Amino acid sequence: MPRPRKALEIFLSVGVSTGVLGITLQPCQALAQHSQHGPASSSPSQATLAEGGEGGEGGEGGEGGRAASAQTDLDLLVVLAQMQGHLLVAQELLNQRLYSAAEPHVGHPIDELYGAVEPALQRRRIAPFLATLEDLRQQVRLNPQAPATAQKLARAQQAIAAAAQALSGGGAADTQMVTAVVRQLAETALDEYGAAVTGNQVVEAIEYQDARGFLLEAQRLLGQAAASQPAAAVQLSDKQRAIATMLQAFPTVIPPRTTVMGTAQLQKLQQQL
Repeated sequence: MPRPRKALEIFLSVGVSTGVLGITLQPCQALAQHSQHGPASSSPSQATLAEGGEGGEGGEGGEGGRAASAQTDLDLLVVLAQMQGHLLVAQELLNQRLYSAAEPHVGHPIDELYGAVEPALQRRRIAPFLATLEDLRQQVRLNPQAPATAQKLARAQQAIAAAAQALSGGGAADTQMVTAVVRQLAETALDEYGAAVTGNQVVEAIEYQDARGFLLEAQRLLGQAAASQPAAAVQLSDKQRAIATMLQAFPTVIPPRTTVMGTAQLQKLQQQL
């Protein structure tokens, strides 16, 4: 029997900008719900994990995913932050030439998230970017080795960032908002990690990678906020340490067979945010 995924309830938001992992790249409720997955009947091989397989199915259901419509700026910014997290992981996998593992992560912003923001983008006359995301996905599907892949990934990251910047009036989010967003991203990562782990084994590579991507985005946002608002650097330092410690559970983009950290420890860290 397929096991239902717990819905990811998103109440907070985030401001997003360019400059992610070397490629140039506000309260409310938005629900991002991943599709159902079947349980792994046995521990997957490292090769299966490397290719992003889940019990041999090769992905997270992509087109079956749904996202409720985001209504406020806060809703929208949360969904945009999730998109960036997915693309961060895709970028890591592409850099390692793990193209089939990267493909579902470039698909998630389209299949599971864009529908949540599209109506509000239209109402607010913010430039749509679905075509940019689709262009990236087609590139990864058809010719991921080409130099154009990195260029199209950067354009997709920049398009998401531009939408977030437009929503925040062209300025950076304040410290309180960044903190709230980071807390929610960490909570979502915790949920994904719980879905990825059985006992002390990582059995669902894509959920593990999603969690890693959300935490990398949280880390980036905190670093950006500390750099742009020096007076808040001390206030943010404890949160930066908590996120850095959470990331120790995700030492590499390809999950380790045995977990480095339990969900209870991750939860304690998330509660420090």
